[in-house]
Amino acid sequence: PSPYSAAAAAAAAGDARPIGAAWASPRPLAAPGGPGGGGAGGSAGVRRPPKVLVNPLPSFLDNRFPGPDPHVAAFFLPNGIVLSQLRQKLKELGCPTVLWQGQLLFCGSSAELGQQRCSAIFLPDGCAVCWHMSRATELLVLKLAANCPGPRRGPTHWAKFGGPVPFERMEQLGLSAPLAEERLEVSDAPAGVITAVDPQDGSVKLTRDPLARASHQLGIALGLAVAVRLDALERQIEAKLEDNWREISKEAKKTLNLTAVSHRIFVMETGLHDLRYELNSEAGFVDAPDLLWEHALAERLYDQVLTHHDTRRRTAALNERLSYSLDYLHSLSEHVRHGYSVRLERIIIILIFFELCVGLASLLPGMGGLHGGLGRTPTPPAPEATAAPTADGGT
Repeated sequence: PSPYSAAAAAAAAGDARPIGAAWASPRPLAAPGGPGGGGAGGSAGVRRPPKVLVNPLPSFLDNRFPGPDPHVAAFFLPNGIVLSQLRQKLKELGCPTVLWQGQLLFCGSSAELGQQRCSAIFLPDGCAVCWHMSRATELLVLKLAANCPGPRRGPTHWAKFGGPVPFERMEQLGLSAPLAEERLEVSDAPAGVITAVDPQDGSVKLTRDPLARASHQLGIALGLAVAVRLDALERQIEAKLEDNWREISKEAKKTLNLTAVSHRIFVMETGLHDLRYELNSEAGFVDAPDLLWEHALAERLYDQVLTHHDTRRRTAALNERLSYSLDYLHSLSEHVRHGYSVRLERIIIILIFFELCVGLASLLPGMGGLHGGLGRTPTPPAPEATAAPTADGGT
């Protein structure tokens, strides 16, 4: 039997007691030394439940609507999400919601969504993780999230680059298509078995225990949010590097306007530094390790999802590419500075040459001094007047 049977029964019966109330009478463990003691001393052990991250939401059950789909999908939208506005819209549709400290929104399904036994998790940086939803339900949920746009932390302006759009209908409806998408297959684990992620194909075996199920879903969802955000950022960086390479190849041939080339290099370097900040900063407003550190299994599921998507190696590879591009731009910047120096030296040499020419011209005979006027013919001195002799021989 599941170790959470008491709390699961209380949750299934709609018990409104706070978290941990179902564990008021913990069940003693059978020790090797006796039915209620451990060893010769007969001390009794107590089984303590793990910390519950999210209260289990009421499950919508109605056979008139389609059942859950066997997958979980994560999407990264171009804009952030205002969780308070989205929560209000979901409440109007009759969906149960839980808002965790304004950083994470957990919602269930309802008749207005058109599907039973599905749920979704939203993050303020634009990540949406849909559990057991069909394509039609995912489109509806993403439309609601896109209608609650909010600012995203960080200097990077996200844009859509390359690749097929996952939802063509979103463009037809005038909405921004997701920048990236990640999917994992999901199935129910056998009774009494905890949640696990297959290391080969990444498929998820989700526990049947309703109390632990929501916490496990949260751990996996936060891992998928990091993976889908990295996927979108990876496309952004690759497209940016490709554009920079083509543009700088043209700019490098322009030697007349060095100021424009230097400014363009500065803009490119600033953009790459912004992408590096986005790559190495925390994923959105939620610090997943800080949220999951008191729930060991949820944190382990989070790490398993990151390992499956190889996020650490991909992040290191992107950092290396950014470093190479920054070094290349630095070399071009030094080349431009050298061009400035050469141009300044030539101007100084030309000015010195003209000054020497003027000085030599002033020293040539017949050319006059520098202030005497060049090209002026000197006037000959006046002849001395001679007096005529007088009659007596005098002068």
